[in-house]
Amino acid sequence: MFVEKIQLFHFKNHRSLVLNLQDGVNILSGSNGVGKTNCLDAIHYIANGKSYFNSIDSQLILHNENFFTIKAQLQNEDEPTEILIQFEQGKKSIKKNGKAYQRIADHVGFLQTVMISPYDIELVLGASEERRRFFDMILCQLSTEYLHHLMVYRKVIDQRNALLKQWQGRMQDPDLLESFHAKLIPSGSFIHAFRQKFTEEINPIFQRIYQHLSGGKETPSLQYSSPLNECNFVELLKQNQWNDVMAMRTTGGVHKDDWEFTLNENPLKKFGSQGQIKSFVIALKISQFRYFQEKTGKTPILLLDDIFEKIDEQRAHALMELVASEGFGQIIVTDTHPERVEHHLRLLGGEHNHIQVVNAE
Repeated sequence: MFVEKIQLFHFKNHRSLVLNLQDGVNILSGSNGVGKTNCLDAIHYIANGKSYFNSIDSQLILHNENFFTIKAQLQNEDEPTEILIQFEQGKKSIKKNGKAYQRIADHVGFLQTVMISPYDIELVLGASEERRRFFDMILCQLSTEYLHHLMVYRKVIDQRNALLKQWQGRMQDPDLLESFHAKLIPSGSFIHAFRQKFTEEINPIFQRIYQHLSGGKETPSLQYSSPLNECNFVELLKQNQWNDVMAMRTTGGVHKDDWEFTLNENPLKKFGSQGQIKSFVIALKISQFRYFQEKTGKTPILLLDDIFEKIDEQRAHALMELVASEGFGQIIVTDTHPERVEHHLRLLGGEHNHIQVVNAE
């Protein structure tokens, strides 16, 4: 499946923009500030029902306007599909071939994307929340059941935290506190098991790709860190009960889990060079792409945002060797210097579609 045409109205800095794309390689070029990255974000939005960069939909509307619309024509084995997303007055709707989804969550997973952006370095350097958001986004695209349990878990955690906050640090009703556990424990346990299995399965894929990018000099690893690795959720909630009351929030659970990134068993965040961190992140994203293919039989759209500006020639060459291999479908690349992209894309062979982006507010 690929995006054949996408139209933006009042989305970010684009008042009105139409892009005609092809299956294979597409280059979006233009000076800084014209909205190339916003075009990639619109494609990500079509697939996931939300922005890659900003979770607040109202902040995606063009200044002084009150709505935005994204419309995309998709091709899948010669069967056209139209996706229409509208956001106005705080309400979002997604339609597929003119029929609105009853739940926006039902759309997630229909089309898959993998974005590689300079901002991805925060996966390594940022807080655990960044890593949970990244991995949850992957797993929600793979499993509607995972998405359901994640939504249930977040809702119950919010309700439990609201109760703890009302108690102001004093235990008032243990039975009432435990009444949340009937939904919290099954969903939390499902999320933990799903994350654990995913990490085990993607690790060897990730290690092969990283070693290709780095020349095979280091051994990387992803490790899922959770107290539920050592005990079940019932025991964890019981152990943390008084801590939760004092802290006025739920201090332990899958909403606090993290992933540890290591090279040769050393923490990447502490000991990794800039080049190692960039290779790690790119390898993680390409392994996400390969994992999607293996599990779904679908080929995601690969979105490369200004990456040739941020990585050296050797890593750029190694990345394009990977992309040039069989199995990659639609690729959309942004860069301020189209000749630089075309130089790297010669490895891919065949034709590519070059679009100059100029339509910015």
